[in-house]
Amino acid sequence: MVMLSSASSSPFSALMASFGGLFSGSTSNLVILSTFLCLSAPIAFYLYRYRSNIKEKVKEIEKNVARVRVVRNKDAVKKNRVVCMELDPSFVKANPEWKMMSFGEYLSQLEPAEPDNAFNQIFLQKELNILIGKFLLDNMGRTYGAALLPLMGAGSVAASIAGMSSAVSKFVAKSILEDGGASGDGDNNEEKSIHDAMSFDLSLMELISFVNLHQKVNTIDDTKTSTPLNRLRLGENLDGDLAYDLDDGSFPTTFDLDNDFINYVTMMEERILKKEGKYDPNDRSFPSSVPINERLLPGLHLGKGDLQYTHTKREGIEHRLFCVLLNKLCHNYHKLASQQVTKVEDCFRVKCSGQSCIFPEELIQALVDCGHTVEVCPRVILSNFGMQLCVKEDDDSFTYIPTTLIMRTGIERSADSKPVYFCSPHGGLDLNIKGPLIGRTGTRPCWIQFYVSIGGLTCFHPDEDQDAPWAAKTSLADVYSHDDAIRAIRMCAVVAVVFSRIATDLKLPFGGYGVLGMCNDSATLIDFALRGKTMSYPLLSTGRYLIHIVSYLSKLKDEFMALRGRRTLEDEKLDLVVFDTKSLIKSTSRMPSDLHISPLSLIDTSTRYDSSYSLSVFRCISDAKVMLREMADVAREQLQ
Repeated sequence: MVMLSSASSSPFSALMASFGGLFSGSTSNLVILSTFLCLSAPIAFYLYRYRSNIKEKVKEIEKNVARVRVVRNKDAVKKNRVVCMELDPSFVKANPEWKMMSFGEYLSQLEPAEPDNAFNQIFLQKELNILIGKFLLDNMGRTYGAALLPLMGAGSVAASIAGMSSAVSKFVAKSILEDGGASGDGDNNEEKSIHDAMSFDLSLMELISFVNLHQKVNTIDDTKTSTPLNRLRLGENLDGDLAYDLDDGSFPTTFDLDNDFINYVTMMEERILKKEGKYDPNDRSFPSSVPINERLLPGLHLGKGDLQYTHTKREGIEHRLFCVLLNKLCHNYHKLASQQVTKVEDCFRVKCSGQSCIFPEELIQALVDCGHTVEVCPRVILSNFGMQLCVKEDDDSFTYIPTTLIMRTGIERSADSKPVYFCSPHGGLDLNIKGPLIGRTGTRPCWIQFYVSIGGLTCFHPDEDQDAPWAAKTSLADVYSHDDAIRAIRMCAVVAVVFSRIATDLKLPFGGYGVLGMCNDSATLIDFALRGKTMSYPLLSTGRYLIHIVSYLSKLKDEFMALRGRRTLEDEKLDLVVFDTKSLIKSTSRMPSDLHISPLSLIDTSTRYDSSYSLSVFRCISDAKVMLREMADVAREQLQ
């Protein structure tokens, strides 16, 4: 074998060697080689002729990229004020002990490290576009965007998020490079562009219209173990070693709350320790925040800084186990109604202080009987879908940047065509329990909540959260009376069964989240059935699936009525669940919708918006409430 050194080899000889025995072959091989050389010769000549220009251009690009560096100057805020996700001044004033700033205030502090003419805005914008696009896809592609937009197709999801990242990156680049101060009409124009840049350019109606384009997703896993009904039977939407019920027959069919509860909590703690290598039952910390990009966004971190959970890790494990028990009891309604079992002895049961419970409302009543206090109330909170931001200061402390997802309501003020925005909420039916068995430790009671989750299951969920003023809950009604609380829990079971049946039969993605309604819609059905009104906003259930909900509720009611006289279940219990199912049918049929706005519905919309956003964290909420009140007053005058 002959070895050609790199020093003696020319490009042409290397090319000849790479073709090996091509010259020794047939005439056709020579023709192919000749054709290749003829076609490649102009390219080779171009590269040789302009190689110096190309090298200079590469150096220029590298130089520009190296110059794209941003620093944070806290003194720059006054001269370069950026209005973006601005916090409500009254909210900031009411919480002086908290270090907070708006995202716009953070942007106001940024400036080029080398503020000269060589600083290239295009490079900054492109890098920010890539950075923010990845940030949105990582955080929203798996949550909010994944649930609502993918029914348009994956390409449309990427395009929508890419469009938002492009708008945000342009705005951020402009904020860093230019003086944001303005006066007169410029303020209004700037404010509008800022709000548009930081929100999805979709109204409620447009968003839900996308969802209704298709009712199936090609990636749906329709295996038996993945159906919402089966998940409800197991008690939670979790696979693997950390699931309470491994579906292997080891979970007891009769769960003794007095003895088994602590044992199963301890068992789960041991599993977590084995899987993760560490576990502190009293820990309340969140995962460490991570810097987003120190070169372009200095100090900005994704995460919750040094915020604490409202509950300890052990309390969270206890809450989760109690939710599993309640959800399994909810599934009993399905098993009995569909006659999968013909006697209550074959149902999953929970024993509490000597009482045998087969339904969730019976377990709640048993807890009350043995000394627990139980509060049930619909509540709402602002959501940011994991996009929590904070700034790490030089002393390693954190300044928090409250964030949310802002969208258009579809309502505009006629005088100036200014849109009314809303901040994405999370709502559900809260259960707060405190007593000798459940919620026995800590200063706060056990927090759980009923809603349809983006994880694909309508059921009870643990509800511990960040302990911060912008995460404070807003009550949408007075705490229910004891009788209404018991009825509400029974209705939760009915809604859980109906939503799970629909999602299973129609193979709906995400267990029906987004098409059967959002988180607060599932709880609003119950609140509306109990009180004949609701203070929740927004309500997004669509007519198409509301009809399915009513049909399935009617079918479930008929199944319960068919059990009368069969001794499967006492007629008194059947009468109660039939009555509450009828109430749910009425509430589903009469519940308001925020997808179609009219002058008449605008009055109710304004009232519900005020109640749902009684805590004004962001200025856009305060502005929206004022605008809606004004429009509602006009509507009242016109309709007199």
